[in-house]
Amino acid sequence: MAYGHFPEAGEIVADFELRDSTGAARTLSQLVAERPRVLVLYRGHW
Repeated sequence: MAYGHFPEAGEIVADFELRDSTGAARTLSQLVAERPRVLVLYRGHW
């Protein structure tokens, strides 16, 4: 997935790591191993 590219529905994305609400590092591959997930991407500023 290149910079500026937004995945289409059903497209497989590269694994990545983020911190959860407790500060623990979680990877996408860890999350989907537990159960299916929906990935939602928001553009813009908060």
